[in-house]
Amino acid sequence: MKTRITFPLLLTASLASPALAMDDPLDGADFVLNCISDQDGSAVTLARSGATDAGFIVTDKIRGESQILPGVNSLTFLHIMDTDVVTFVVDFDTLNYDMTVRGQHSLNDRGQCQDPV
Repeated sequence: MKTRITFPLLLTASLASPALAMDDPLDGADFVLNCISDQDGSAVTLARSGATDAGFIVTDKIRGESQILPGVNSLTFLHIMDTDVVTFVVDFDTLNYDMTVRGQHSLNDRGQCQDPV
């Protein structure tokens, strides 16, 4: 009798796990992520819609589509604008980010993000 009760519980638990993983930004879920720069307090918003490798990035000076590249517990948003390449890496273990702009307007920034919504 205990075997019959345990098996359905294990089956239910194993079926619930993939559903929980689908809400994880690292697994392709849609999300919006708001971040604040440690250097100047400016806001950065990152988003993905449609569970694709395409996203969106918005800062005071940057606004546009980006390609999302998966990493180890991280996502990299790659955005090319004119002669600049923006690389924005979010570590989902710590919710810290590092942003680098290379090209005519080179700069570096880092900060903290809130939990993805």
